[in-house]
Amino acid sequence: MIKIALILMFTALFADAKMFQSVEPEKAILLQSGKNKLYCSNCGMNLIKFYRTSHAMKQVDGTIHQYCSIHCLAEANSEISADTQVVDAKNLNFILAMDAFYVVGSSKKGTMTANSKYAFSTEEDAKAFVKKYGGEIMGFPDAVQIAADDLYSDNIMIGKKRSKMAAKGEKMYKSICRHTPLAVFDSISDAKTYIVNSNICGQLDDKKYQAIALYLTSKNKMLAKNVEPIKVPKDAKCPVCGMYISKYPKWAAQINIDGYTHYFDGVKDMMKFYFHPDSFHRNAKRSMITGLLVSDYYTLKPLRAQKAWYVTGSNVYGPMGNELIPFETKEQAENFKNEHSGKRVLSFDEITESIVKSLDD
Repeated sequence: MIKIALILMFTALFADAKMFQSVEPEKAILLQSGKNKLYCSNCGMNLIKFYRTSHAMKQVDGTIHQYCSIHCLAEANSEISADTQVVDAKNLNFILAMDAFYVVGSSKKGTMTANSKYAFSTEEDAKAFVKKYGGEIMGFPDAVQIAADDLYSDNIMIGKKRSKMAAKGEKMYKSICRHTPLAVFDSISDAKTYIVNSNICGQLDDKKYQAIALYLTSKNKMLAKNVEPIKVPKDAKCPVCGMYISKYPKWAAQINIDGYTHYFDGVKDMMKFYFHPDSFHRNAKRSMITGLLVSDYYTLKPLRAQKAWYVTGSNVYGPMGNELIPFETKEQAENFKNEHSGKRVLSFDEITESIVKSLDD
């Protein structure tokens, strides 16, 4: 089903628009993996549609995030690593950004910016591009600094366009989409992937998917606006897997034990700690645990773990893969299970070590 959806989306994408940034699907290289791999990890735009301006950077946790533009690269990362890669606008392969020759300010339309930026593997190719389209040649450090300097003015422009797109997305969602309980999405790409894979709006072109994703993202922000989620320190790491929790607020869980608070990037890891606290906290016993909190999947509302309901075996994955997905009510859990091919709805007391172990198998 997912493959069919992607093929249809590719067809619609290239039937509708042939931009300079776009390439045929078979010519594009996607370095990031996972369910959202087709979309910019910062803004959700299609990486094939905006391939010639694509960048990729390895994150602290070892995963690679791919971006539709140097704008999104600069916006999403406070520090840019030396091994960042960029697509050669001529040859379409990835090269080290530090070795690239950037042309800034050409007449070719940019991606997420009014000040276009394209990269080339050789100075000769960059000069040929400048001769035809204008612009100034420079290295990556200068180009990314200009991108950072352009963020303020570019984001004003982008904000106006997104506002109009979200309004159109709202009309489309209300008229053509199947209304179901929705999660509070971590990103536009999460929302977009959900729309495509769940098929709640049928087969649409990429621009319409983007508009609906923008609407759902803003709608979910309003839904969660009055909810105070679990507050996770920026430097908090999951004691089970070592991942930074603040990167995955939708999945945050916590355990209070021995006067200390441990944070987790999902219920699965929280339960591993719960069953064997002494493996992660010195001389700890389960009787020393004074509180467990999980995050409601739809609203991020902190829930007492013992009162929540959990769905297993669904087609929705957390940062560590298969998860125990928490909900405030059994009805919400049942609806989610039916909507996302889940296997079971469990109360807290029904969660066993063997069930937790099976999630990693």
